[in-house]
Order: sequence, then C-alpha cells, then structure tokens
Amino acid sequence: MDNQLDNQLSVTLLTYYGKTDPGKQRENNQDNYLIESWEDKSAILAVVADGMGGHRGGEVASKIAVDTFRELLKNPLPPEPLKRYELLLEAFYTADTAIRETGNTDFGLLGMGTTIIAAIVTPTELIHLYAGDCRLYHFGGDDSPYVTADHSVVRVLLDLGQITPEEVATHPMRAVVNSCLGGKGNFQFSVDPKWDDSPSVIRELQAGDLLLLSSDGLHGEISDAQLQGLVAQFRDVPEKLTDACVEAALESGGADNITVIAIRVNGGELNR
Repeated sequence: MDNQLDNQLSVTLLTYYGKTDPGKQRENNQDNYLIESWEDKSAILAVVADGMGGHRGGEVASKIAVDTFRELLKNPLPPEPLKRYELLLEAFYTADTAIRETGNTDFGLLGMGTTIIAAIVTPTELIHLYAGDCRLYHFGGDDSPYVTADHSVVRVLLDLGQITPEEVATHPMRAVVNSCLGGKGNFQFSVDPKWDDSPSVIRELQAGDLLLLSSDGLHGEISDAQLQGLVAQFRDVPEKLTDACVEAALESGGADNITVIAIRVNGGELNR
C-alpha cells in the first residue's frame, strides 16, 4: 500500500501543490495538510499541521486542526484584512479547544497536540499565523527569504545568544516546542504574528513569488542552503519543488514525517 499522499490544485493566477510522506523511521504519519480554494476563487487556504502525542494521538490532533480550518471554506471570505486575520485566529482557538476536549474523553489521546501553520493567500496578499515549529517561507525578489520564527526552546536560546545558529541542528532540545494546539496540562499556546507585529501578519505578494509551508520533517532534515538551492531550481513548478523537497529530506535521513506545500504567484487576481 502506498503511504504517500499528494494532491494538486491549480488556478490561473496561483499554482499550488501539497505532499506528505511518513518518512523512513515512523510507522504512521502524524502530519495533515489542507490546500483548497474558497468557492468563489477569491483566495486559497493552506494549512500544515504536525501532530504530537504518541502513535495515535498526534494523527488525531493534526486531523482535528485541519478539519477545523476546512470549515472556514464553507462561508464567504471577508474582504477586510483584519477580518481575515480574526477568522484565522478564531480557528486556532477553536481547534485548540476541540483537541483538548477530544483528549479528555479518551485516555489514549490525553495530552495530544499539534503544531501548525495556516495562511490565506491571494495573488497579491498573504495573511498567516502559526503555533509551534511548522514554518512558512516567502521567497520574493530579495536574496533572503522571510521565514517564520519557530516557537521552540532552541529559538529562545538562539535569540538570547546562548547558542549559535550552527548549534541549532544538533542541540538536544531542538525538537522541543513551547507553543502548540492542545498539549499536556494547562499548556498555553502562543499564536504569531500578532496583528501589529513586525514583521507583519500581512505580506504583499508579487508575480513570481513563492510560498513554502512545511512541517519540521523538512527543515529539520535539510539546511537552509539546501532548501534555497531547491527553490532556485524548481520555484516555477510547485509540483516538482514539493517532490524535490520530500526526496531531499528522505535522503537526509527521513527521521520524521515530511509535509510540504508550495504556492507560486503567477500574478493578477483570482477569478471570482
């Protein structure tokens, strides 16, 4: 049986592709993802969720999160950026509550959780929020991409200057996050960016820009330099880019589940 799931959707002005793989060392895939457009084609919703909490719990938590966000597609997307931000933010809290309530009804699921990145994307604008160490990369015209800052222990140590960037990949606490949906005890999650933060929750997009959403099964296995090399080679074809990213992570060990969504901005406005 093929354990690999891939899904392709394409519209005239945004081309996007998602793929997930269990990796080489995990029996099941605790990642889930979503990439779909609103019915009026005004925008797409992209979500990557990386579950935590045992063989079954992580998979259940990430599915609850993705299913919660899928509900957003049933109603028209608000035209105002602030309303779109609030829509995403509310879904984070709704998913967190649903994961905790489900965990409390089944001892085997108690303490399950998921990290997550979610984005509303049009050909001209990106609104994104995350909790944990799933990432969003925005490759524009600049040499250095915008990358979300992980909610993780090593990120805190890095920001405090207690470790160097070179030490992050091998640090014993590199997989420990300090924000997620659900989780053990009364763990309080943090959702970023805030509305008034810098860098902003809203990012302008231009033709040729590329967005990449990933679980840490990708960026935990390959270096930033490797990733940028793959983007430089395949940025015009999201399907080939996601395939190449997953393959690179597998070749580097495939120690975790791997999920990648690539979105290319072709320009203009989505058909309504």
